[in-house]
Amino acid sequence: MTTDRGFVVIDVETSGFDPATARMLSVAALTLSPTCAVEHSMYTLLDPGVDPGPTHVHGLTAAMLAGQPRFADVAARLAALMSGRILVAHNVAFDYAFLAAEGRRCGATLPVAEVLCSLELAGLLDLGLDSLSLASLAAHWHVPQARPHDALDDARVLAAILPSALSRAAARRMKLPIRHPSALRPPLPRYPACA
Repeated sequence: MTTDRGFVVIDVETSGFDPATARMLSVAALTLSPTCAVEHSMYTLLDPGVDPGPTHVHGLTAAMLAGQPRFADVAARLAALMSGRILVAHNVAFDYAFLAAEGRRCGATLPVAEVLCSLELAGLLDLGLDSLSLASLAAHWHVPQARPHDALDDARVLAAILPSALSRAAARRMKLPIRHPSALRPPLPRYPACA
């Protein structure tokens, strides 16, 4: 199953769970053609201006983030990658909520009209897995995962499993759960179950 709009696969690492108070520490975006071929990629650490939070999970320290770009510095480039594409993330409500909060803080408009949650999609595919974490899906579809909770590696893994998920959905003649961002429920915490 393909879409003529193409996709942008996004993953973010954050200093906490609440987008009203926590900040993004890193962001990765991979644009995919309608057939899921990777076209462009972007990855950057971000200086959040706050304590990085669960360093034991994401591995990002205050020293690593000091002097990195602020979200405002990368928002235009990120928006260009998103434009006209379906945003895909694993637990998309989480990633989108942080992107939207960071955009509001700096006055940036992120052109996201449609989102697809790969966690929700996986739940509809009857895969017979005990967990629908990104790591479980990667193992199920034999996609190597080098650095869990690293935005770039997680986005790469998601981009690699997406064609298999879309193919299974097409074989089952399923309508993809693509929706407008305003229809998203409040985000679930990402760690550890939904990572």
